[in-house]
Amino acid sequence: MLCIIAVAFWNSIAFLMQVEDRNSELTFMGSTGWEWHDKSQRLQIKHVATQLPALRKVSKEGTYASLITITENGSYRGFVFFNQDCEEGTIVSEQVAYDNSGQTKLEVLHCLHGKLVYIKTWPTAPTEIWQGRVGDFQFREPLNEWDFKPLQKAYLKSVAELI
Repeated sequence: MLCIIAVAFWNSIAFLMQVEDRNSELTFMGSTGWEWHDKSQRLQIKHVATQLPALRKVSKEGTYASLITITENGSYRGFVFFNQDCEEGTIVSEQVAYDNSGQTKLEVLHCLHGKLVYIKTWPTAPTEIWQGRVGDFQFREPLNEWDFKPLQKAYLKSVAELI
């Protein structure tokens, strides 16, 4: 009987620690205002008055957060914030292989709000596995698994005109 109670107690503690870890993702890198959009996919959403919402996901390792917004012209802007402090104006750059052709392209991380960030824009909702590497900083985010409906709805509401 004591063994059953001990196992149940241990499982309860493990579950509570997992819930706490998940909820700490909502304040990753000191950010506030995030709430769960799809907890099973670990997608968060943030609504700010007079602005279009944003979606984000914190990496399992806790080294970066991927964030996607929709702009006022309907394009999508992606940010990968690395959990690395930096001084405003700092950049990290590296020539990296573009594809198997041997061509390279310059990849850049900017310092934004005291964190290193990678930025990309898409004309439509991204459906790719977004990945990159600049120096010691790398990321991989399967955007094809993200639900962009909240961003699309907010955008459509923002541009809708009454007839």
